[in-house]
Amino acid sequence: MSEHRVHKRYDIQMSAEITVDGRQFTGTTRNLSAGGCCVESAHPIPEAASLRVDLFVVIDGVEDERMPPLTTMGTVQWAAETDDGNHAVGVKFEGMSEAQHKWLEQFLAKTGHE
Repeated sequence: MSEHRVHKRYDIQMSAEITVDGRQFTGTTRNLSAGGCCVESAHPIPEAASLRVDLFVVIDGVEDERMPPLTTMGTVQWAAETDDGNHAVGVKFEGMSEAQHKWLEQFLAKTGHE
């Protein structure tokens, strides 16, 4: 069965701060696209959950203070447990502003993923 994706995904690891139902925790992106991302964390998040995600550029394991985070809302499209006992979720970005789209386009261009 073939997948039909709207946006090309890029294997990019970023630090992610997730806020859902008043809880906040960290994770790491597995991939990123213009329409969403896959985030892995130690905390399960149910499918269809609405959340806020803050994505931070990381260089050599340290958040890059020169580039502000991308903060946007999203909806969990799928959720799964990983082989190592963590949890992965597919997040579809929701209601992104023109400035947020521009941030993402510039970031993807800087990393060679246009």
